[in-house]
Amino acid sequence: MSDVIDALMDDDTYMETEKIEKTEKSEKRKQKTEKARFRVAGQISDVELNVLRCLKETKNVRAVSRMTGYPEIVVSKAIERLIEKGYIDCELNVIREVPRRRAKPYSRGKLIVIDIAIAVAALILIIALAYYFMR
Repeated sequence: MSDVIDALMDDDTYMETEKIEKTEKSEKRKQKTEKARFRVAGQISDVELNVLRCLKETKNVRAVSRMTGYPEIVVSKAIERLIEKGYIDCELNVIREVPRRRAKPYSRGKLIVIDIAIAVAALILIIALAYYFMR
């Protein structure tokens, strides 16, 4: 009989240690996600960038939705994320400047090759049309 009681008691202690391990794992996950959020906080998506630019002109979510072409739910979620990231305050006033995106410079060599290819194709088309009509 005491073996059965011991077995039941062991199960209880196992359950308690399992609960403790689960809570420790969940705390570690929370810490990792908080670190990840902090890392991503400096980045801004294209949708958020467009909404932020429109918020400089108007504070109305519907107007911003019409200006950007995004649905109102997308605009409201972008506004929530912008508030979390610190770009705007709760009254939709822009706090931080809009970051500028730098366009990648094109390689001049690739552009020249493309231009030459277009010019050659146009010249061949003109010669083919002239040959067709002259016959």
